Amino acid sequence: MRNATAVGLAGLLLVIVGSLEAGESARQLNEIAGRPRLQASGAGLTALGLIASSLVYLALGWWAGADRAAVRLGALTGVVAGLAGGTVRAIFIAGPVRDIVDRYAAVPDWFVPAVLIVFVGLAAVVSAAGGAVLAFAGVRIRRSRG
Repeated sequence: MRNATAVGLAGLLLVIVGSLEAGESARQLNEIAGRPRLQASGAGLTALGLIASSLVYLALGWWAGADRAAVRLGALTGVVAGLAGGTVRAIFIAGPVRDIVDRYAAVPDWFVPAVLIVFVGLAAVVSAAGGAVLAFAGVRIRRSRG
């Protein structure tokens, strides 16, 4: 029960971070008149989101206290956060992405939803791998301080 609570809380924090970032990304995509370009505010927000997410995983590992438990919890949290957060992000950006794709390419109606489904799947895989590594690092930081 304790592990489920930790995964749920960490996952919720990660989804909140990702949702804030996705909302801003969707807003910026809606404002694009020409071709999409990386903006300083978007890159800064992405960096801030990455730092916040990393801190959540490090804290989860610190809390877990043991290597195997941290890797397991980090990976599980990553899958949960990747699926939930990836879905929220996909919902936020679906319209703006569809508009941009329609401006520059003729693709079937199923194309953008299919790409967003792949995005959610990859978000879960990457989050699981990153979560496991960062949670493991959290345990190691705890040990080096103790």
